[in-house]
This record gives sequence, C-alpha cells and structure tokens, in this order.
Amino acid sequence: MLISYSWLKQYIDLPDSVTADEVARALTMSTVEVEGVHHKGKHLENIVVGKVLSAEKHPNADKLKICKVDVGNEQLQIVCGGSNVREGMLVAVAKLGAKVQWHGEGEPIEMKEAEIRGVKSFGMICASTEIGLREMFPLKEGKEILDLTPTTPALAGRPLLGQEGIIGCPLADVLGINETVLEIDNKSMTNRPDLWGHYGMAREVAAVFKKALKDYKIEELKIADPKLKIKVNVEDEKLCPRYMAVAIEGVKVEPSPAWLAQKIHAIGLRPINNIVDITNYVMYDLGEPMHAFDKLKVESSKSKAVNIVVRRATDGEMFKALDGSEHKLDSSMIVIANEDKPVALAGIMGGEGSSITEDTTTIVFEAANFDAVAIRKASVKLGLRTDSSARFEKALDPNLCEQALAKAVEMTLQLCPGAKVASKVVDEKKFHLSQGPIELSWEFLNKKIGVEIDKKEVANILIRLGFDVKEKKEALMIKIPTWRATKDISIPEDLVEEVARIYGYNNITVQLPVFPIIPPLANDQRILEWKLRDIFSQGLGYSEVYNYSFVSGKQIKNLGDDASLYLELDNPISDERPYLRRHIVGGLIENVAQNIERFPTVKLFEIGKKFTAEAAGPRARFNGDELLPQQGNWLIAIYADKKDATPYWQMRQAAQLLADNLNITIKYQPKKKLMPWQHPTRSAELVYKDKVIGLVSEVTPQIAKNFGLSVRAGILGINIDQLIEMGALNVSTNYQIISAFPEVMRDLAFVVKKSVTHEEILWALHNIDHLLKKTELFDVYEGATIGDEYKSMAYRFTFSHSERTLKSEEVDKAMEKVHQAIEKLGGEVRV
Repeated sequence: MLISYSWLKQYIDLPDSVTADEVARALTMSTVEVEGVHHKGKHLENIVVGKVLSAEKHPNADKLKICKVDVGNEQLQIVCGGSNVREGMLVAVAKLGAKVQWHGEGEPIEMKEAEIRGVKSFGMICASTEIGLREMFPLKEGKEILDLTPTTPALAGRPLLGQEGIIGCPLADVLGINETVLEIDNKSMTNRPDLWGHYGMAREVAAVFKKALKDYKIEELKIADPKLKIKVNVEDEKLCPRYMAVAIEGVKVEPSPAWLAQKIHAIGLRPINNIVDITNYVMYDLGEPMHAFDKLKVESSKSKAVNIVVRRATDGEMFKALDGSEHKLDSSMIVIANEDKPVALAGIMGGEGSSITEDTTTIVFEAANFDAVAIRKASVKLGLRTDSSARFEKALDPNLCEQALAKAVEMTLQLCPGAKVASKVVDEKKFHLSQGPIELSWEFLNKKIGVEIDKKEVANILIRLGFDVKEKKEALMIKIPTWRATKDISIPEDLVEEVARIYGYNNITVQLPVFPIIPPLANDQRILEWKLRDIFSQGLGYSEVYNYSFVSGKQIKNLGDDASLYLELDNPISDERPYLRRHIVGGLIENVAQNIERFPTVKLFEIGKKFTAEAAGPRARFNGDELLPQQGNWLIAIYADKKDATPYWQMRQAAQLLADNLNITIKYQPKKKLMPWQHPTRSAELVYKDKVIGLVSEVTPQIAKNFGLSVRAGILGINIDQLIEMGALNVSTNYQIISAFPEVMRDLAFVVKKSVTHEEILWALHNIDHLLKKTELFDVYEGATIGDEYKSMAYRFTFSHSERTLKSEEVDKAMEKVHQAIEKLGGEVRV
C-alpha cells in the first residue's frame, strides 16, 4: 500500500524537520514494515514548463518543426515532431541533462545537444509517455505532446497554471506531483485493519512521535426534501453487519479536479472520473471501501424503485464484473442485488451493468461492512483480488461506514455544485464489538516486557493509541477503541505488545533469560534411523526416497491385498489416494518400475510409518481413552538389477552388513505366513534374540508384473521399533586386532538336497575350527545335471591366525572338518 506523506501530514502537525525517511524508519521499528520511500517528482528533474514562441516547418523533414521555446531564463531552439505543437502552447521541456524515455520505451536517456536533419536541437518537447505521466495524461494519438494549457480538463484548478512567472518553473511543482510516498508492506499489517487508510496511519504516526491527531471533520449531512426512497433488505446479518446507502441527484460526471487527481495518482491509482475517484479517495483516506451505483441501473425493471437486497448468491448464479470477467457464484458468496439480478459482488467488485458513466445523473452511494472470512474465501475462489477485498478480509470496524458515507456525500456536493441529497440515509445494522475493559496488571506488564516502565508513560502510550484508560491500584482497566476491537486487541498480551512497541524495542535492555541448561533426552528412534541411513546410503550405495503415506486402490490391488483391511480417510488430500498404507513396499516397487528402464541398477530405501487398523497403537493426544491404529516405523530397502536373476542374495548380504554395523547377530528362519507380494521360496524372517526384527524376500513375478516391473526385485525390511525394544542400540562394540599375517581362502562346492538351508549349513560349521574366521556363500546352482531334488552350493572359507602364518597342513585339517560336517547333512563334495 502507498501512503502519501503530504496527505498523512494533513492529520498531524509534524514539523518540517521530521522527514519522510524518519517517519518510515519509526514505523518500521514500531508498527509496519516500510519497504521504501519514493520521491515521485525526482524523475522530472530539469524538466520545466516552456512556452512555444514559434513553430516553423523543418526544411528537410515534412513531419518535424523547428520551435523557439521560452523556458524562463533563456529561449531554446528545439526540433519537435509533435503532431499538436503550435505557437503559444505551454509544454513540458526536457532541458539538457534531463532524463526521458524515448517514445515512452526503454531505459531513460540523458538529453544532450543534438543535430536533427541538419538543424541543432537543445532539448526536447515531451509527450506524457516520455516523462512518466502516461496515466495522468493519456495520449489521444501516437505523436501527441503534452499540452499544459490551463483549459485542459486534467489541469483545471492547478494553482500555478495561468499565473505570471510560470514559464521556466519545474514541471513537478506546477503539476503538484513533487510528492513523497511511503510504500508499506501489506503482509506486515494483516492484523491491523485500522491502518489501511491515511487517517489510521496518521493516528499511528501521531502516537509514535507524540503529536496530536487532528479530528476527522465532516460537515453534517442535511436532507431538505428527499424525493427518492431506498429500501434495503439484509437477509443474513452475520454476513453483513451493517449496510448504509443514500442517493444523490443532479450529479455531473466529469474528470476530477487537479487536486483530487493528484492524490489519486500519488497512491498508484489512475484517475477515472470525479465520482469513482471520490470512492477511491475515501477508501484510502479512512480505509473503508465504498461503491457508487448508477441509480437507473440498480432500480428494479418493473417498479423502478431502488430495492437493494443483500443476500447469498444462488449456486450457479452468473455475475459479470466491472472488469468484464464472468464468474459462476455459489451460496458461500454475498451479492448486492436488486429485484432482478446481482449488481455487485459484496466487498469485492461492482457489476458491469451498474457502473458510473458520463450519462449518470443520480447515484446511490453504498458503505457497508461484510464478514471477513466470507470475503476472503470468495476472493480466493473466484481469483478476484481487489483493494476492497484486501480491506474487508481484515475485519473492518462497522463504525467506519457512517464516516465514509458522510465524507463521500460531502465531497460530491463540493465537486458537483448542482447536486443534492435525494433520499434519506438507510442504515441497516446489527453488530456488537467486544471493547473490554481488559485488566492489565503492572506486575504482568513488567514481567512480560522485562523492564519496568513508568506508570504514567504506560498510560500515555495507550491513550495516544486511542485506548480509554482508568487506573486502579495494581492495574489498568483499558477499554478498546472500536477500530482495534475487530480481531485485533482482545487479551492482556495484546496490550503488552502495544506498550512495548511504542516505548521502543531498542529501549529494552537485551538480556538472555536465565534457565538451566539440561541436555535433551536421547531419542533412540532418531539415533537408530540416522545410523540406518548411513549404513544404506554410504555403506551400500542406496538412495533414500520419500513416498506418500496415502495409497490408491490400484496400488492395493497390484499388491494383491484387500482394500477392506486398510484405513480409509474421511477427507483425503487426493481422491486418488484415499487409504493409509499398510506396507511401504508398494511405493518402492512403483519407484523401481519408473526408474529401471533408465538405469541398469536401482537401489532405494525408505524410512517411514505403516498403519495397521486391527492392531492397537498409541493413545489419542486429546482423548487418552482412545487408542489409535498401530503406526509401525520401518525401513524398507529394494534392489533390482537387469542382470541379476536372484536379488534375494543381494538383500541377504545387505542384512548381514547391517547386523555387522549394529554389532548384533541375526539368524534367518522361514517365514510362516507370506504376504501376497512375497516369493514363496525366497523369503525369510530376520531373528535377533528370538524376536523377529525384519524380513528379506523377493517380489513375486506376478506382483512385479502388476506394477509393470519386468525384472526381479529383492526386498529387505527392518522393524525399527522392534530393534529399539530389543536394545540393539545398547550393544557394546568389541574390537579385535587385525591380524598382521596373511589369510588363506579355500573354495568348496557340494551338492545337497534342496530342503537343506543355508542357515543349517552355517550352524553345522559354527565353531568347527578356531582357524575358520569367515564362511561366505557365493553361488547356488540348480539344474538337470544334478537332479531335480538337489542343488549345488559354493562357499568360500577364510582361515587365519592372529600370531603367525598358517601352514598348508593346518588348513587341510580344518577343511577336512568342513567336509565331515557337510557329509553329516547329506552333502557330497563336487570334484
């Protein structure tokens, strides 16, 4: 929002020694963030008012003229191509050194002496577009220069025009646009509806600088002989707590006088006509949006009466706004309507059919108050963000309606001498503001601020801000002004903030609070999760992914699962994902299917929750008697390689590496009950201390096909909650000295029945010889050459001694023990 500094000073007696930059700095430190201070006339330096003494045809160009221009202290020869340049004309002259936009485009260029078609030119006669005045003086044709003749409508009432000595005066002074503007960050005052106008901002500046705020004076509204009758029916008083209206006849719609156009232009708006500009002026003056209707366009087609209805829109009702856009409304939105149709979208924008035109002679002014939430929702839903909606959605003071309407009427009667009030003021209101009082104890105030402020100064601060203050022995009783009583000030803490910011945050001594420094309790789950992340990302080269906890019915079906077992959300974020996941596996299989065509190997893992409806979980936070569904924390890893037909073994190795890093010993056992996606023969449970802590498996070919996955995928699952419960984080680490002597490795392949598991072989070889340090399975083969009931398993055995180099005979004896153990399992060594 833009705040005109001169406009602001109308309401406060600020000395000239207080600059706009000082006000901006003070507001930023106490109230709102001022993003910048702009001096609007600065771009018009070295641009003055000149008078064309002669305009002769250029000898070498048909469309150029050689002009002699009086600029006060000298006469300049300027070559000009303006289509309307003539002798005696007052023009804007850019002298040498001034900066202009050539033909209104590109970056500003500095004026220098030039030679145009053989004739020297010492400046430039400017068009409005070339000196940043396009909005104030719109072009009627392409090569038109700015005509500063006093009879020009947009210049009517300029105090300097027409006076002697105007020639050579700075253009910014003559036009009254040598204005300083404060740019306020709207986000910093979303809780301050009272600051959305110059008078409210002036009240704040007066409080900060300890100056008196002038009364907002409005002439009493006199109605001699009301001819028109306005009837207003507010159907929902909650959505519209107050609605005021009055008619004025004898209005002449024309361009606004210079002083009003200047104010409108200073705050970044484009002057339109006197009536529309009055409503904009009042909105930026008091902060209350207004609207003006053409009486003929809002009266009912049959009765010709002005019967205004404030109602909810009907679902599907169409509305065409002032900007020409069409919108389909619904019953959550508020409209201003006559007996036939909506004429305005309440609090947002007027309708195209009710706008003010040059033919308008009777107008109906509206000043109303609307429900903040309804306006905000409608504005967002329709994509219509206006100055009006930005204010109403902050919860305006309903009492502003009366001031705004009176001010608009007063200005209309001043600008249109033939106008008069044609109806009584209609005022439909039903609202209540909670103004307190609030009790603010001295002890509470001083404790919250952290410094003891003089009681008299505290009272003065609140009084300057408009609060009614009564002193008690140990506290203040404070009544809230109406402009701060709409969702702004409601509790003692709000008043503490008011005192602190006006007192000055920089006046409060910076001091660290005194508190004991106690280390937080260790979070075992977080510690374990980060440890697992390191193992999989750094140790195994896996990439972590984050999938939604919400799943689709299609994913459940692809997993071969039953959707009735899943928790269904009442209000899902997406209709496509209405369920909470029971397994993390589904999302990872989808990830692999999406990536395996681009990469030869895909290795992913995810740490997250899975939700089990039939198992009891934690107690509800707000209702300790209610148990939530179980929310288990799991790590699931998935591996797929286009050249690996048995990824199960890769996941077994990952599980073993994990166990080694956690310094725990895990065993594998057949999984009794398989999930639909688990391979029937390549699946096992991970066991630690006789408790199942996870699983290792392959995805069945059919489930993989459901997801569009053409390769085999291995799965490793770790139950994080179970690991913590079993004390995996508390296992002490035992270090052994690495032998300085070489290891001896021997490979052995043998044939056993398919029923013999890898775990059985490992236990058969456990502690068989003190020299055997490691046993690794590196190949499994099944084929017709060894029989349908048998399989070939190849192992690598590592032998070593910590104090000496092994002899071949020692290793042979140890291998002989291995042979005997294999033979006891029915195995036969392959030659």
